[in-house]
Order: sequence, then C-alpha cells, then structure tokens
Amino acid sequence: MPVHFTFIESMETDTTESFFSERFLRARIDDNKPSSKKYDPILEEGRSETWIQSHEKEIKQNDLEYEEDVNQYITLMLAEMVNPKTTGLTNQYLVGTDSDAGQIAIDLKLESQKYQVFRTNADFLLFHLGLFSPQSNILGDKYFDKGGWYYRSAACSLKHARGGRSGLSDVLEKLSLKFGKYVEILRYMKNRSSNYFSFHFKFSEEEIARFQKQLSKESKS
Repeated sequence: MPVHFTFIESMETDTTESFFSERFLRARIDDNKPSSKKYDPILEEGRSETWIQSHEKEIKQNDLEYEEDVNQYITLMLAEMVNPKTTGLTNQYLVGTDSDAGQIAIDLKLESQKYQVFRTNADFLLFHLGLFSPQSNILGDKYFDKGGWYYRSAACSLKHARGGRSGLSDVLEKLSLKFGKYVEILRYMKNRSSNYFSFHFKFSEEEIARFQKQLSKESKS
C-alpha cells in the first residue's frame, strides 16, 4: 500500500512508490543504463510452436533482458523500507556483510525458509552497497559476487518451493546476473541528490500513541 509523505523543503506531497520509481528510472537514463536495452519484444511473434521449442534457450535469455519487472521490484522494496509501519522490524535471517547467509540456510529444511534467508540478505546487500553504506562510493565491486549468489540461491529455492519458474524467480535471477549494475544505478541515484531522503511522514495520533506506549515499556524494562 502506497505511503504518502511531505517533502520537507517544498511541502509538496507524494507517495513513496512514485518518489522512488521516478528517481530510479531517471538515474537509469542519466547513468546510461536504460531498461531492457537488449530485449527483443517481438522475438516470439508469429513463431511456430516448433520454433519456440527449438529456441527455448534463446527465448529464456531474451526474457532475462526484460527489466521493467526489476524496476518495479526495486521500487517496491525501497518504498517498503521507508514505510514507518515496517521500519525498525528486524529479520531473524539477516547476517552481516562479512558473514555467510548460507550457514543459516544449510540448517533449514523448507525451501521456502531458505528462499527467505537468501532474499533477505540479497536485498540487504543491494541497498546497503547502493544507498545506505557511508562507504558506498569507495567500496567498488566488493560483495558483488556475494549479492549475486544470494539472489541466485533465492531464485533457486523459490523455484523448488513453488515447483517451477515464476515471475518473481525470474526477477531474482535477473538481479543475480546484473547485481553490480543495479548497485551502481542506486549509487548514482543517491549521489545525484544532496538531500536524498528529504521527506517526512505524517503519523496518525494512534500511531504516535502506540509508539509512545512502546517506548514507555522499553524504558521500564
């Protein structure tokens, strides 16, 4: 669900999804990394069933060049991270950048749990390296291989859990193949603004009261 916010400087209102979508897509263009550059939208048009079956590998590779779904995924994840109702929630599967999420996944029996482990840590690395690390501009390609492996493992576990390929598994696979590219786009998006997170949320009275109650409990514990 979109969250409305107000820009601190202009006092104009917007939604988090719209905010991040506009800036991410603009960064792609300005950084000369346009979406779906190598994608052929008519590759399968008018082809026979025999041709499609014999060119399955080529079709799969072409599908992986389509990036609008990746744009949407990144936009939604960014919007979710700054949602005041989810900010501060910790995930039991999250590990540090120098740790290995695979050490957690290896002890899990369900593929759905392994998927959560790898996806959680893949998303964390993507946004940590691209946006939130104070050293994002000097890290270079450090952790790129790990981020790609996390997304690849997440895609594999998801396919096993659901019994086959899905739209989400395709997105995760695309992120695994071009992890560094998306980190670089996020870095560009961050660097092109002097006050990137220049907005604030309007909390309801109920949310403020609930937050105050939580703080009161924690201060007494």
